[in-house]
Amino acid sequence: MKKLSYLIKYGLKKRLFTKAFNISSLIIGLVIIAITLLPSIIATFSDGKGEMIDDQITIVNLTGYDTGDTNLAQAIINSANPVLNALGYQGQVVFNVSTDIADKPTVAYYDETHEASGLIYLYLEEVVAGDPFNDDNYVVKVEIYNQGINQVLLQIIQGQLKELQRTKYKFDHPTFDDGLIADLTPVFVSDPTYVESLDSDMLAAIAPMLIIPMFMVIIIGLQFIGTEIMEEKSTKAIEIIIASVPPRTHFFAKIISIMLFLIAQLGVYVIFGMIGYGLNEIIAGVGGNSQGNWSATLGMLAPVVLPTLILTLICSLLGALIYCVLGAFIASLAVNQEDYQSIQTPVMMILMFAYMGGIFAGAAQLNEFLLVLSFIPFTAPLVIPVVFAMGYLGIVEVIIGVVIMVVSIILLITLFTPLYRASILSYDQSSLIKRIKNTFKTAKVMKENQKLYEEKHLE
Repeated sequence: MKKLSYLIKYGLKKRLFTKAFNISSLIIGLVIIAITLLPSIIATFSDGKGEMIDDQITIVNLTGYDTGDTNLAQAIINSANPVLNALGYQGQVVFNVSTDIADKPTVAYYDETHEASGLIYLYLEEVVAGDPFNDDNYVVKVEIYNQGINQVLLQIIQGQLKELQRTKYKFDHPTFDDGLIADLTPVFVSDPTYVESLDSDMLAAIAPMLIIPMFMVIIIGLQFIGTEIMEEKSTKAIEIIIASVPPRTHFFAKIISIMLFLIAQLGVYVIFGMIGYGLNEIIAGVGGNSQGNWSATLGMLAPVVLPTLILTLICSLLGALIYCVLGAFIASLAVNQEDYQSIQTPVMMILMFAYMGGIFAGAAQLNEFLLVLSFIPFTAPLVIPVVFAMGYLGIVEVIIGVVIMVVSIILLITLFTPLYRASILSYDQSSLIKRIKNTFKTAKVMKENQKLYEEKHLE
């Protein structure tokens, strides 16, 4: 264990504590921050104004709080209008208020034609049944029906709706503190045909771009582990190392050190991304410009972004691990760097097939082809996040795909560990197929010798 720990630490120090790593991380980190600040930068140059909103919003208020100072619908309008005016949208939004139960939205809302681009439905829900005369026994509920509400307007309305529960409490208890009343979270009643919407088409076009960073992470892991092993093997340093540590330990040390390096690198990028995101939200908040935040920029795509990014990180690391195991074994078969570059061609072809297949199939929305690639362990890391983001893969299918990758990693490690032991000190220069055959034969002989040795000592 001490030798394994030493080799892992040595490999990490060799990669992490270098000027190249620090400079590249800083440059890429600054690029990430610049990208995350784009909404605020664009909003600043456009003076916080986008195109005209020209929207109509219907508010159906069935709460009973609908007269004079106790009017929840009017409270929304009164708080939204100053924000709209400050952003230069004065007079561009028309709010229509109804207290008629006949205007209550039904399940057929999205099948009907409406002048308004959206509807906000306000109603009360009883907390404890059987106490109808207690105002505190009712809470405000809000449903939003969106048929094309401008994203800036939607963000402004959401900001005002969260105060609605406190507004009701103030009406009921004018002299009491409302500080402990929680924010109201509206329920979005989605359009059943949303999959065919413009947002879905945009997501289908953008999602394949996720493949590029994942491909880079896998390539970095594959090249690093091959280069490191070949450097030791071509200089014959590997003979000294293997004399001190078992090949199995050397095999695991290389893989673990590379994976820890990739985790550290991705961690640095995530930190820069969080810093940039935080700065962007602060700038947007200080400027009072709801266009400058990422929620307004992404619109209805916002809820899927965070799980997609998390899945992208997971698949990147699992993919890198799969190809690192393959790369380590291939490097053990090679004699020098040139030899390694030639015999790794089959692996690179598989990786390029996954890369190109995911990009083109994703852009063309070839659902069935993408689903097949999602369950093949060598292509799944590059495809699963794309298919998930496009909505073609549910959480159950994602879990199945991830489990397939994990099981494949275990099987590959089980297969290649004894083969690595047989090939790491071999300088065979025959064809790749013949080298692999010889390696299997040598591994079998070594296993039998090990078994005989153990039986002899047990006697």
